[in-house]
Amino acid sequence: MAKLIRLADRSGGHDNLIATEPLELRRGDWPTGWALLCTRVESQRFEEHRRGALGVPGHAHIAFLPVHLKLDGGCHYTLLGLVRNRHDPARMQRVYRLAGLMECVTNAASPVLRTDLLRRVYQNILDEREQLQVVWKGKADQFLLPLYSDHYNRDVFFHRIRSAATLKELYLAVEEQSAEQWRLLCRHYVIYLPAAFPAR
Repeated sequence: MAKLIRLADRSGGHDNLIATEPLELRRGDWPTGWALLCTRVESQRFEEHRRGALGVPGHAHIAFLPVHLKLDGGCHYTLLGLVRNRHDPARMQRVYRLAGLMECVTNAASPVLRTDLLRRVYQNILDEREQLQVVWKGKADQFLLPLYSDHYNRDVFFHRIRSAATLKELYLAVEEQSAEQWRLLCRHYVIYLPAAFPAR
């Protein structure tokens, strides 16, 4: 269960923590725009600066944003699905696996997907989308959230998809690689949501 902490009333309105696990989510100090993905180290540096800037009476200027990756396009809708399901870690992992399937059918070259089995994969995607209430709209060109290459080599995902000779192997590759990325995301990253980001 995600730990929700609302300390705004006790901390002068400066606490920005939404959830600590399985994925740390924080509210950004900017009203609109995209969510930002940053490492925990960078988040700690930013939070120290933020506490200092907002702790001075009459001063509310934050001089910089954390070094980050912007979560736009398909990543925005993946994140929206994660945030909406943040109270249920198992559903969050299903959302991320679904993002892996979307990545598979949209961006990966697979011999399996050049057969009639493609219909079964698409039906699986449609069923999961309906159950999880996750929809990707507009120009969605990437679905799995970007991770820095020192944590995960994105080519590994595509190599595993290309190497799958059967539908079972394809599903296993998506399952294993999306689970690995999810583990790394939860362990090494923090996501900042703009104030207007829908949390329901």
